[in-house]
Amino acid sequence: MSFDGMFTHAMVNELNQNLRGGRISKIQQPFANELILTIRSNRKNRQLLLSAHPSYARVQITDQPFANPAKPSTFVMSLRKYITSAIVQDFRQLNNDRIVMIDLSAKNELGDIHDYTLITEIMARHSNIFLISKETGKIVDLIKRVSPENNTFRGLLPGDDYKLPPAQNKINPFSTKDENLKNLTASDIRQKYEGIGLDTSAEMEQFIGQGHSLDDFISMYQDNIHPNTANSKNKHKLGFFPIEFANTTDEVNTYSSLGELLDNYYLDKARLDRIEQQTKSITHRLDIILKKDKSKIKKLNKQLQQTDVMNKYNLYGELLTTYMSQIKHGSSSITLTNYYNNEEVTIKLNPEYSPSLNAQSYYKRYRKLQNSIPHIKEQLEITTNEVNYLESVLASLEYVDIEDVDGIVDELIDSGYIKKKRKNARKKRKKKIGENFQTTNGVEITVGKNNLENDQLTMKIAQKNHYWFHVKDIPGSHVILKTSDPDEDSITQAATIAAYYSKARDSSKVPVDYVQVKHIRKPNGAKPGFVIFEGQKTILVDPDRKLVADLKED
Repeated sequence: MSFDGMFTHAMVNELNQNLRGGRISKIQQPFANELILTIRSNRKNRQLLLSAHPSYARVQITDQPFANPAKPSTFVMSLRKYITSAIVQDFRQLNNDRIVMIDLSAKNELGDIHDYTLITEIMARHSNIFLISKETGKIVDLIKRVSPENNTFRGLLPGDDYKLPPAQNKINPFSTKDENLKNLTASDIRQKYEGIGLDTSAEMEQFIGQGHSLDDFISMYQDNIHPNTANSKNKHKLGFFPIEFANTTDEVNTYSSLGELLDNYYLDKARLDRIEQQTKSITHRLDIILKKDKSKIKKLNKQLQQTDVMNKYNLYGELLTTYMSQIKHGSSSITLTNYYNNEEVTIKLNPEYSPSLNAQSYYKRYRKLQNSIPHIKEQLEITTNEVNYLESVLASLEYVDIEDVDGIVDELIDSGYIKKKRKNARKKRKKKIGENFQTTNGVEITVGKNNLENDQLTMKIAQKNHYWFHVKDIPGSHVILKTSDPDEDSITQAATIAAYYSKARDSSKVPVDYVQVKHIRKPNGAKPGFVIFEGQKTILVDPDRKLVADLKED
């Protein structure tokens, strides 16, 4: 399900239940399109996320930690000026559209009370967040400013009159009288009613087709909130749902609130997007190198296949030398008996060469291919190792946290793939190596978050009798279980962490190898993070985000 008008309706109800009457105590903008309001309500601080992200626009209560940038944006400065300590009067939805309005009451420096509306418009790439003065109807400020040349329908600059987006002239399903929708298809429902997404319209079509009315669906929707993630039957894709939908396969997870549901659904998506913003130029460069390397591997393998004819050239040279007296000068071919198997062999000849030169020509081609094999194999090994290394670096960006990106950048600088920036140089703080966890039985676990940390953990920090874990044949972090005699639960939990911090994070039944550190060695000249080992055992586990979070040390 998308964040459609129906989901917005349920979310507004949840926000009113938890935050209405609260006071805004903190305002921050951790990312370009996202705003965090810390609201003190019912003796508890809650974070309200307002997102105008092109792909993940939404409004929700979030429990995820966000860092406060050192320098606040212009928009944040405006909000702090006008609505710091403001009281949240109400959350409203515009009809059944994806527009959430927060009514605020705030005092200025003189103690005078002014009313404002903080509006979040959820409209894909046109999503925006506005602070509107109720007294004047004008835009105080907004998170995305758009010049008049790029938007002729309405002004999107501070000081402009706030104008709602173009109306769709559809019916609000929450305010209409009951109607007979028996013959309407999902497409008809979307065309007639406001704020109905694809999944919701398919669900409504099936529900009403069973003899129920629109009122029945609305009542079910309002009275049976059941936040869950499930796989859509039509798209075979994981989605989030405010109630139990019949058009989904088995439920994946259930949650206590819509905010918790969205936190878990968007956690990886938003994290990957933020990492991509920071590393776009780096990943582009690595992708170019990878493409060249993979093309080179194809060419080298083709050259290696061509050496299969090497022995045939040697045989031709031998036969021509043995039967030289039978070769007539100027012949273009000759058929001779292979004395190794008594089969007839037809050999092409150069009519301009003497019989001796023809034999030497085949010997020369044989030696050329023979001499090329060691070089081809060496280049193939070097290039294959580089491909595996670069894929491991790109894979690590899929499962690390945003604060770990600097370590990966340092790794690429040390490996010579990107240049170190000279400007704004400053001494870096000494960072701890790896992420620490503890099993339920009290055994410590450390996870490397990049290949340099993997090397440090495995080859220098870990003791020889500790146990090393890594997903089998897939890029992932090195995981060290700090004990010489691990119990079965600790082995399973360490393997689960290894599967989670790998490219197989979204898979199930992931094979994880584990072995004592003393059986691991690093070849001379090998890329960071590359090791070889023997005597390992393998365990199958399912990556488990909740278990990893529970075992993580603060």
